Amino acid sequence: MPYLLFEPAPALMPPDRKRPLVVFLHGSGERGDDLDKVKKHGPPAQFMKGDGLPFVLLAPQCPPGVWWNADDVIRLVEKVIRDHDIHPARVHLTGLSMGGFATWAILAKKPDLFASAVPICGGGDPETVGRFKHIPIWAFHGTADEMVAVSRTKAMDEALRAAGATDFHATYYDGVGHDSWTRTYENPAVYAWMMQRSR
Repeated sequence: MPYLLFEPAPALMPPDRKRPLVVFLHGSGERGDDLDKVKKHGPPAQFMKGDGLPFVLLAPQCPPGVWWNADDVIRLVEKVIRDHDIHPARVHLTGLSMGGFATWAILAKKPDLFASAVPICGGGDPETVGRFKHIPIWAFHGTADEMVAVSRTKAMDEALRAAGATDFHATYYDGVGHDSWTRTYENPAVYAWMMQRSR
């Protein structure tokens, strides 16, 4: 699986040098074999603009015509943790649209690999929330999304709250369509929230 790996400025790293990792999963429009597409949205776009972000960023690319394969992503994350001096208790997962669906699916498959998750305008299987109700999650969705209905996030919201999740948050952008990711990824509070979480 091809991927981009962005390194933060040394001044932004924790003094103990325990490097956090954020894994970003793009949407369906960025699939293919051209890694420049992955730079279009989210944290990769911010790194390209020169925004200082205090973590290593892993941004793989999904092959054309298929959806994210959870096992492939997990194997890649584990390899990057081993090879790039990543603190294994400070790995965070996020994705938008197709990548939001993958975020929920990967959490269900291997929850204890991650310290937090930020799924954006995706959806998951409410029957799986018992596997990851202990993982901090902050979900985002626009209420006017015509590509992925906001009910997909609300179903996970209701299931997690019913399961007793203690660090779950959901933000719904009133009147916003499918692009609920731009304002989310441009909000420094989202990254600060991630960086405060550790397994």
